[in-house]
Amino acid sequence: MDKLEEISRKRQQAHAKLQSLKSRVYEAFLHVEEATFSDGALPKKTKELIAVGISVKIDCESCMQWHIQQAAAAGATMREVLE
Repeated sequence: MDKLEEISRKRQQAHAKLQSLKSRVYEAFLHVEEATFSDGALPKKTKELIAVGISVKIDCESCMQWHIQQAAAAGATMREVLE
């Protein structure tokens, strides 16, 4: 399994675990994340691309993988992600 698949698998496991524990804090985090990255004055794609840059700056591989995936799902091209 390559590194990106491993990062994604671990994140999915952590997400499932936190949901199974019925954490009110985690549930609130998910609502904040949904509100933050939904279309508004800035489209989701732009917000995800900003998050990619932040993820690179803080050197968070899991964050990078997640936000690149989300940016692509929102229509970002490879060139946009690289820029």
